[in-house]
Amino acid sequence: MNPISGHMTNGSESEGLPVRSFVIPVLDFSPHSPYNIRSLLEDLRDVPGEVICIFNRRDVFAELQHHSRIDKFCFNKLNAGVSRSWNIGINLAEGQAIFIMNADLHVTPAAIDQLEAWLFRLPNAVIVGPQGSHLDFRNLRVLRYFEKNTFAEPVRTHDVSGFFFTIHREKFLRSRLQFDVQYSPCFMEEWDMGLQVIQAELASYAVPVEGFDHHWGVSGTVENSPITYFGRRVYRNDVLAANRQRFIRNGSRERNRLRHEGSFSHSFLSELRSGSASARLAQIAGPGGGRVSAQGLPLPGSFRLGSLSA
Repeated sequence: MNPISGHMTNGSESEGLPVRSFVIPVLDFSPHSPYNIRSLLEDLRDVPGEVICIFNRRDVFAELQHHSRIDKFCFNKLNAGVSRSWNIGINLAEGQAIFIMNADLHVTPAAIDQLEAWLFRLPNAVIVGPQGSHLDFRNLRVLRYFEKNTFAEPVRTHDVSGFFFTIHREKFLRSRLQFDVQYSPCFMEEWDMGLQVIQAELASYAVPVEGFDHHWGVSGTVENSPITYFGRRVYRNDVLAANRQRFIRNGSRERNRLRHEGSFSHSFLSELRSGSASARLAQIAGPGGGRVSAQGLPLPGSFRLGSLSA
């Protein structure tokens, strides 16, 4: 990896620190989506906040490095994967709210404002997104997936979907949270962050925001697609299987540590492992929705374990 960082001045920013930061990992021009990094930069043209792009391919970087809406960038000579790209962007960000966005996201200013408002209003919120899950960590399955137009009130969740979410920068850094690069190039990094948030006695939420559109890529397909990662060709199903096993090992160690410390969070995790948390979560969260089968398994299109925008 050969990082090159740059900074440009965006005329919409006033002097001083940016009001918010937008972190966008960019691999390509999203040929399988109606949206791409160009359309997203247009969406953000008049939205206050700094735009930080993490470029993971040379030709895309060469075409966009002088774009007037990009305030900061990092160029990685090789695709560094999702977790590293998010971490790089977070480390470059100066806004109190950091928005993580897939390059193939379409978003309205109202959706950004709403997400940010929920971030600073909800109790102990450190990560907030428009979609997220209640998880059964023991059996590695989604109990309920909360997606757009299926719930009307904020829901405390165990993860948020990685294509669009916002981070409370001060709480995130104070608690020393960081996306684990072991889950590279993609998959399971969102679940792992969910456990980190629980350990820190903070909260993740899905909130009812509608002003966005996104079409799932590698994380939403069942095809064993190739992924180029640090110059090596790996395959989707192999990466998913390996990272699931890594999550099981790491999660077991984390549960043991929480048990030893007697953390309040351990009781929460124990309920999740036993599958008894659903009713209590519903009481805590309020009305919610999601798409699961009669067996409690996620229906096609509802099981999201990360993204490949990086």
